[in-house]
Amino acid sequence: METIPSRRALTERPGYPWKIFWLLLLTSIIGVAALLPYLLAFFQNVLSTNPLPMPLPVLMAVQIMQSAILFAAFISLGLVLAPRAGIDLPVLRAWFYGGGAPAPKNAAVLPIIAGVAVSGILVLIFYMYFLPRIPDWPVGLEAAMPIWKRLLSCLYGAINEEIVARLFALSLLLWLFRKIAREQSPQASPIIFWIANLIVAGLFALGHVPAAKAFLQITPLVIVALFTINGAASLLFGYLCWKRGLEAAMLAHFSADFVLHVIGPMFFRG
Repeated sequence: METIPSRRALTERPGYPWKIFWLLLLTSIIGVAALLPYLLAFFQNVLSTNPLPMPLPVLMAVQIMQSAILFAAFISLGLVLAPRAGIDLPVLRAWFYGGGAPAPKNAAVLPIIAGVAVSGILVLIFYMYFLPRIPDWPVGLEAAMPIWKRLLSCLYGAINEEIVARLFALSLLLWLFRKIAREQSPQASPIIFWIANLIVAGLFALGHVPAAKAFLQITPLVIVALFTINGAASLLFGYLCWKRGLEAAMLAHFSADFVLHVIGPMFFRG
């Protein structure tokens, strides 16, 4: 049973959804800016011992501008691919363009509950199994940060990572696999979706390796931890995106990051 407005409305609407493009681009810039205080706190020791190629405010401005160009490309391509892949943005589409059945009153509740529940389980797995075996994991550094920095960093995951992983990567793979399978239905078949979702989850987990490499020696156990935590969460976000739209995946991702980065470190005892 469909839980979001009809997917045909997005594909049948003429023209490019520029209003959605500009909103997503603006929020992606906000997401990058919100992540910077978190990154500066994480890399403060590195920054204090290594000279920067330019003043920090200039470097931050350049980083934001470069990210804006990169995310403009991801968003523009994603909005072309999404309707062809059966991925919808029902809330934004209804907001800007109207049409379709109204979303259920509790449409935001399930993604939030799912994000909290899954991330809660993953936090327990991490603290009970992985952290005792990987003591160099920088949980203490994150726990020492002000809560507002950890909270702002959740915006980057919910917005920017979902734009790349779901709007772009998942849409691209679903579109490609549907072309190969010659599917004509509005939405991808379950087998095609899960193949694409598993690939995106693997890529999503791999994308966190460079950040881990800055603090840890990359061992097989570290790779397993990254794939367990990030891969499992990515599978959930992809499923919600497929069934309820990109906005549901963003809500779940923010909820999960809130548990992982805001609540979880509060229980750390170094």
